Amino acid sequence: MPELVSAPKVKVESLEDFLLKEQDKLIPLMRDMEKEANLSYDTNAPLPEALGFKGGDRKTIRNQFLRALRVNTGTPLGYFLQNLPGNPMPGKKSDPNTVSLNGKRDLKEDYEFYDIRIGELVSPIEVLATAGDEPDFGLDLNLFEDNGESFGKEYGFGIQSFGDPKIYYATQVPFHIGYYHESPIIFAAAGFLTRTYPKYRVFQFMTLSRFAFQTGHSYWGYRFLGWGMHYVADLTQPYHSRVLPNFGTISMLWINLKAILGFETAKNETIDRISSRHTTIEKYHFSTLRNAYRTKNFTHPFIVNLRQTDLDNSYGKYDNSYLVNIVAKQSYDISDRIDTLIDESNLLNGFSEGKLLPAINQKFLGDLDSTISEHMKGVGSHLRNYVRAGLN
Repeated sequence: MPELVSAPKVKVESLEDFLLKEQDKLIPLMRDMEKEANLSYDTNAPLPEALGFKGGDRKTIRNQFLRALRVNTGTPLGYFLQNLPGNPMPGKKSDPNTVSLNGKRDLKEDYEFYDIRIGELVSPIEVLATAGDEPDFGLDLNLFEDNGESFGKEYGFGIQSFGDPKIYYATQVPFHIGYYHESPIIFAAAGFLTRTYPKYRVFQFMTLSRFAFQTGHSYWGYRFLGWGMHYVADLTQPYHSRVLPNFGTISMLWINLKAILGFETAKNETIDRISSRHTTIEKYHFSTLRNAYRTKNFTHPFIVNLRQTDLDNSYGKYDNSYLVNIVAKQSYDISDRIDTLIDESNLLNGFSEGKLLPAINQKFLGDLDSTISEHMKGVGSHLRNYVRAGLN
């Protein structure tokens, strides 16, 4: 995106400075934002009136702001940039506890971050790209009544709707998944599947990003825009947009009925099946991209197709319906094929710790790679169209 790459560097600004300077404008902006969200994006869980943003002083305003957004107030939100694999570290390596709520447990040495200082001039594209990972570092953890945090009891999201309790970060799942294209019968039988919040998060952070740009706080404009971009990217992942790939409506209803009657074996087995495929395909994709960057293999199809702009205009401009009708629908439609190729390539047994094992089926792995590569064309377009909407 030339308009992003050629943008002037921006000055790093503390969150407190941004909030203190603009709180008089933010109070009505965030009030109106939540009113609109309640009508269009968050009809299940409106913001409790007591949590509305009211401003504050340097000691209190950050907490007030995060509570008004209904995110985890313990998220560090430090000042750092992510280093691409294979590049020398440009600055002091960041303490993981300034990056993520769970420190090394979240980062698992897969990512490298380096510190930046308040007042320093930094690249907009690096701020945006780094921020694109941040919602996975604690913002959406433990926000439900039954997650053990006091703020979760106040936020109004109720009991957690779904998520694999064996995974420690599962409390964020309803914010990062959007099931919009299942059968109406499924939604009628399992209404909890409709209690998801990625549209809400994108709306919040896009609104704040535009406000920050308009009021001259470009660093926070790009950082908020990156936060929203995360949820757009999440919905390009087939397992974030489809409950059970390769399961028909009758099979899903039968599993749910047995669970209601107390026979939960099938439900638990299905959760394990989906969780393993979900995490394995992400780890495979990540390790493939990381290895390509480390070896300077920028002709890898995953990278080439992501950068291809030919299709950007064919999807139209990003608007309120884009996330559901285009992004989630596209990944929903490809989910059966991805799921089948995971089986045929034997990926669950043939890939581990970033490496292919003898058990892998190379022929079907090639088909899986081709399918992912083709999908990356749309992924790149959707992210760019979202960013353009934010910059405009």
